[in-house]
Amino acid sequence: MDYLPSKLSDLMVWFANFASKIGGYASTLGLTPAEVTQVQTDNTVVQLVINGAEIRKADYQEWVAFRDLVLHAPLGTPMPSVPTPGNVGAIPNGAAAAIIPRTRALVQRLKAHPNYTRAIGEDLGIEPPTSAPPDRPTLKARSETAFRVRLTFTMHRYPMIEIQSRRGDETAFTTIAYDTSSPYIDGREPLEAGRAETREYRARYMDRDNQPIGDWSDIVSAVAKP
Repeated sequence: MDYLPSKLSDLMVWFANFASKIGGYASTLGLTPAEVTQVQTDNTVVQLVINGAEIRKADYQEWVAFRDLVLHAPLGTPMPSVPTPGNVGAIPNGAAAAIIPRTRALVQRLKAHPNYTRAIGEDLGIEPPTSAPPDRPTLKARSETAFRVRLTFTMHRYPMIEIQSRRGDETAFTTIAYDTSSPYIDGREPLEAGRAETREYRARYMDRDNQPIGDWSDIVSAVAKP
């Protein structure tokens, strides 16, 4: 299994992680400041070109709708405004093509370094997963003071998690947060001012298009107290 995701939205997440962490291993793995900067520039370009394609796709769709309205609207329809193109952004200084081959060559070099370990590779996302990530989170809840509950979970490289809760006499779960990293602090005031309450939680992973992935986690609970 390849360490580089094939889905473009996942590739953006991979490059963001790689670029954010590579500097911390520069001295260990023999990277120069210029090489670290190039990785970070590559990440900027990856985000820009993938997002840019989506923006231009939206521009096209808006122009098609504009065209059809101009050509086929009922008599008396006022002339619509010309669509405003979305801002794609500028290519940064130092940008270079062939990002994927360059990254693969760099990763090959990192893995050949005598200081390289699998733990480093897993942190950088350059080790193929040994198994498919779980399709539902493992959620833990811990009570703190001031009616706060700390929820912890592992993202497993998923981009987002949806957290739901119910408390008191509520029979249905409601969404209280979308989060991208652990922990999440539920700092809501209690339903009855000053009184401890039991809160139940569940969570599920989401993709970058805000679509759910897999099943809900097991329900966990904690007592929110003063």
